[in-house]
Amino acid sequence: MTAGAALSSAACGSKPGEVADDGSVTVKHVFGETRIPAPPKRVVSAGLTEQDDLLAVGVVPIAVTDWFGGEPFGVWPWAQPKLGGAQPVVLNLVDGIAVDQIASLRPDLIVATNAGLDQDTYTKLAAIAPTIAQSGQDAFFEPWKVQATTIGQAVFKHDEMQALIAAVDEKFAAAGKENAQFAGKKAVLLEGALTPDGPKVVSPAWRSEFLIEMGFAVAEDVDSADVLIWTTESDEQQAALLADPELGRRRNVFTGKELTGAISFGSPLSYPVVAEALPALIAKAIT
Repeated sequence: MTAGAALSSAACGSKPGEVADDGSVTVKHVFGETRIPAPPKRVVSAGLTEQDDLLAVGVVPIAVTDWFGGEPFGVWPWAQPKLGGAQPVVLNLVDGIAVDQIASLRPDLIVATNAGLDQDTYTKLAAIAPTIAQSGQDAFFEPWKVQATTIGQAVFKHDEMQALIAAVDEKFAAAGKENAQFAGKKAVLLEGALTPDGPKVVSPAWRSEFLIEMGFAVAEDVDSADVLIWTTESDEQQAALLADPELGRRRNVFTGKELTGAISFGSPLSYPVVAEALPALIAKAIT
């Protein structure tokens, strides 16, 4: 199966999320397809952001992979209430996917859509439990709606996930309507620190799509932007940027740690935080 075919099948099959006569669901991905025989009870979140998608539909993972930020159990504030007191095992990808540790947890589903899986590692994980891999477009950070849709299918929560995705779009559209001054202006989403080559646009490109939903055009670079949105994580990063005389004269927005995390996770749970907090910061900068 080609990567494109896998993406199409996972994201928009003829009847996505359909439960078969035997009570199972089948999810297609870059390495083939995975049959999940029944709603899973022991789910491992093996990639960087899958915990948000699982928690969004009420599935509390038995293990979470920590990405950044040092948050308790690798779960950020917007998702913490969804844990309900659970204390999942914390994994990491420092030395790759911890196959043996995952096996010891006896999962009945491994979600690894944002884990950089290769065929060998997928095969090892699939021998432990049904495993959901990336669609094929990207080994890490495929478009958030694709990941959310795939995970929703895998945990028998397709319709609920689609409703959450639609609600995110509605929130960003509403933010645009409430801030008519955004329309037609160019914004650029930037990493929180300068690189040796200067400012760096946040990638992949889908991360800036919410700006379009709010009425902005996405600038290709800093020079053509009306407002610069810096995904800073600390006051020190903000001060360093403002110390640059040229940047200091621009219309700047500095997101801070939690909002940067929410933008980075790009999930049905984190994007509502962005839609709530970011528009006011931008409006203040461009007024």
